[in-house]
Amino acid sequence: MNKLLLLLILSFFSAQSFAAGCPDGSEPVKSVSDDGSYFVFNCGGGSNEQSSSSSSSSNTKALAGIDIENDPNIDFFKPPLAPYPTEQLYEWGAMWRIADFNNDGLADVIYIGTMDLSNSSIQCTYQVCSDQQQDDGNKPQPALYLGGTDGKLYYSPELLIDNRDNKGMVLGRQLLIADYNNDKVLDIYIADHGVGKPDGYRDSYYLSQPNGTWLESSNTHLSHDNFKVYDHGAATGDIDNDGDMDVVITEINTWKNKTAFWCLMNDGTGFLKKRKCGGAFAFGLELADMDGDGDLDALVGGHELEYLDNAIPGITGIVWNDGKGNFSQKTKLPMYKKKYSGIPEISASDLDNDGDLDIVISRVGENYVGTAIQIVENLGNKKFKDYGIIPLVSADGWIDNIRFRDLDKDGDIDLYLSSERVETAGAVVINNGNFDFSLIMPPEAYELYDSRIVSIPKYVLTKEEQAMEDELAAFEAELAAELGE
Repeated sequence: MNKLLLLLILSFFSAQSFAAGCPDGSEPVKSVSDDGSYFVFNCGGGSNEQSSSSSSSSNTKALAGIDIENDPNIDFFKPPLAPYPTEQLYEWGAMWRIADFNNDGLADVIYIGTMDLSNSSIQCTYQVCSDQQQDDGNKPQPALYLGGTDGKLYYSPELLIDNRDNKGMVLGRQLLIADYNNDKVLDIYIADHGVGKPDGYRDSYYLSQPNGTWLESSNTHLSHDNFKVYDHGAATGDIDNDGDMDVVITEINTWKNKTAFWCLMNDGTGFLKKRKCGGAFAFGLELADMDGDGDLDALVGGHELEYLDNAIPGITGIVWNDGKGNFSQKTKLPMYKKKYSGIPEISASDLDNDGDLDIVISRVGENYVGTAIQIVENLGNKKFKDYGIIPLVSADGWIDNIRFRDLDKDGDIDLYLSSERVETAGAVVINNGNFDFSLIMPPEAYELYDSRIVSIPKYVLTKEEQAMEDELAAFEAELAAELGE
C-alpha cells in the first residue's frame, strides 16, 4: 500500500515536471522504473539509459558529413583513379568524393590533390617548401566532373571560380561536402595542410551561387580567410545541433605540446567563425554520434608513436561532444604501437544493424609502409570491442577514405577502400555478419561495383599552354592600360 501511494505521488510530480512536453512538442513516453517505485519519462521512445545519459539528448539527429558521403540514394561507383586532366593538375593525391552537386539526380565526382612541386621557378621538392614557395607555386583548382545521362563524367572546370590573387590549393587533404549556405545545393570546403612545414596552408571554401557555379568565398564567408593550420584531419557536421553544418579541423602547428581542434561555427548563411573547442592530437578525424545522445562526437586517430620529429604521440579513440560543440572527455580505443601505428583516416557506420555506429580505422606502418584496416564494435554505454587488424599490403598503399555501401546486396554494410595507389584502390571488405569480414583485393573486387569513364573535353590547356595564355593576357592588360583603354 505504501509503495502504491508513493507511486501515485511521484507520478503526479513527474507529470508536472513534463508539462512542457518533449523538445519536438510531442508528449513523453511513460514507463515504470525497474524497481516499480516510480515512473520514467522518455522523449522519442528512447531507453531509460539514453534519456539519462546526457542532458543534451534529443530525438533530432545531427547531420554529419559521413551521412552525405554515404547516402544510399546516391549512385555509387568507382571513378577513374586519375582522370584527365588531374594527372597534369596534381603531382599526387587525387582524392575524390561522389555527390549530386547540381541536383539533377545524377552522381558527380570532385577531385583534389597536390600542386606541382617540381616547378623550376620555385625549386620546391617534397617536404621542403617554404611559405613563399607555396605562395608562388602553380597551385591547381579542384576538378569537378558532372555525371551525364549516358553514364559518363564530364569535366566542368568553368563551374568552380576562384578570384583570389593567390588562388588554388597546395595540398588538398580533406574534401568536406555539405550545404553550408542552406540553399539546398552542396558546397565544398577543402582542408589544405600544405607541404614542407608543419604549419599548414590556408583552406579553400566554395559556395554555390544562383547561376549554378561555385565561388571561392574565403574572403567573405570565413572569419579567418588566411588562417594557416596543419589540418591533416578535418570533418563536417552540425556539432551544436542548430540546423546548419559546421567544420572541425585539427591543429598540429608546432608538432610539440600544441594540439587541438578549431571549430568553424556556421551562422546559418555559410559564414564560418573559428573558435578553439578542445580536442586532441589527430591525423584522422571524423564526426559521428557514437553514444546515441543526438550530438556528434569526434573520432580521432593520432599517430601513436613519436617517429616523426618532435611529434607527440596521439591517442586513437573518441572525444565526446558536450552538446554545445566542445570536445574534452576522451575514451581510448585499442592502439597498435609496434606496427600500424599511423592513422591517416577513421570513420564509422552501423556494421551489425544494431542501431549504433561501429568504427573502422585506416592504419599504416612507419613512414606509411604497410597498410591495414582495424574494425571496432560499439557495444553501447561507451564500451567498445576490438576485432583486430586486417592487413592489406606490406608496401605503401594507404587508405585515404573509407566508404560504406551494401556492395553484395545482402542487407548489411560493406567497406569500400579508397586509395591513390592502384594496388589498394577499390579494395573491398565484405561483411559476413557477426563481425566476420572477408577482404577482396583488386582486381577481383572490381566485380562488386560499377566503374565510370570520363568524357575527354574537346580541348583543355596543358599547364605550359595555360602559363603562356596567362602571360599573354597579362601583356594585353598592361598594353591596354598604357593606351588608356
